Amino acid sequence: MVLKSLDNDVNRDLKLTIQPAVIEDTREISTILAQSFYSFPEFAHWIYPLLRFTINEDLRYRLRSASPHYRCLVAKITPSSDQNLNLLDRLSSDSSIVGTIEIALRSSLWSNNPQNPYISNLAVAQDYRRLGVGSQLLIACERAALDWGYTETRLHVLERNESAKQLYCKNGYQISQIEPNWGNLWFDYSPRLLLKKIIS
Repeated sequence: MVLKSLDNDVNRDLKLTIQPAVIEDTREISTILAQSFYSFPEFAHWIYPLLRFTINEDLRYRLRSASPHYRCLVAKITPSSDQNLNLLDRLSSDSSIVGTIEIALRSSLWSNNPQNPYISNLAVAQDYRRLGVGSQLLIACERAALDWGYTETRLHVLERNESAKQLYCKNGYQISQIEPNWGNLWFDYSPRLLLKKIIS
């Protein structure tokens, strides 16, 4: 997939690839997750390094577990190889992670099946949102679920998260259940929506 560059001064395209995450990716991934899911007032920015460290260690643990039914995927961009890029641009433009997502089999109370493919931690760096990165990550997870022999994926989204709900609805997810959200750390009791999609 090719994305239009966000840099209006330079007319170049960016190539998006989805691939499995490796241990070396966890620092970039943890930064994207911390910035996407947590918002602190200006005076509390000192919390981010601790938060990134915690997310990083959790992610490293999951990647090392090497479960056959777990994948962490990353969306990486690289400038496409066109004639407009000079040699200096090519040398200084390593691919960088702009999005991430995870899928794993999870037990659930809401299904007769003991386990289902469950999508979590979809996050896209702020400058690359609304360019199709999230949709491509979802498609990659759905392919993983099919590889595992499943025909349905599930995920949760907060009812107040309008942009995420639009993304999921646009990609064929439908509300299966509305659940209370009692355990939120910041006292946001917005209900959680369980979404599901039949895939083929």
